[in-house]
Amino acid sequence: MLSFAQVPDAPRFEQFPATEKFSGKPAAPVLKTSGDRGFRTMIREGAAKGPNFAGYLTIATWGCGASCWHIAVIDAESGQINHDLPEYFTVDAGSAEPLSYKLDSRLLILRGCPREKDCAVYYYEWTSLKFRLLQKK
Repeated sequence: MLSFAQVPDAPRFEQFPATEKFSGKPAAPVLKTSGDRGFRTMIREGAAKGPNFAGYLTIATWGCGASCWHIAVIDAESGQINHDLPEYFTVDAGSAEPLSYKLDSRLLILRGCPREKDCAVYYYEWTSLKFRLLQKK
């Protein structure tokens, strides 16, 4: 069983404030890959809700089994889908929220096993172009 307790020296949301802000109607997602097209309904529904991360990005998630999650990160202005993160990850059924993020922060916390390997808590910073791994615990 995985244990994802909050680590005292872990990155915090307030350390990574959002530097951009989007307002307006979100763009339709640009579905370039076969994976994007295969999950177009979930990606479109998530994108339509508007930004929920880093001021202008939308994180859309959906289940792929009892302990599996898919993730898509969509730019609300351009509709571009970012493919830096693993397309799916597994989590322990008893663990805390698998993803933590905020509209006003560039910090993303993923608790789980990307592609079913290397289980840990991952702390990522959005750097305007891609995710940068800060810590893995």
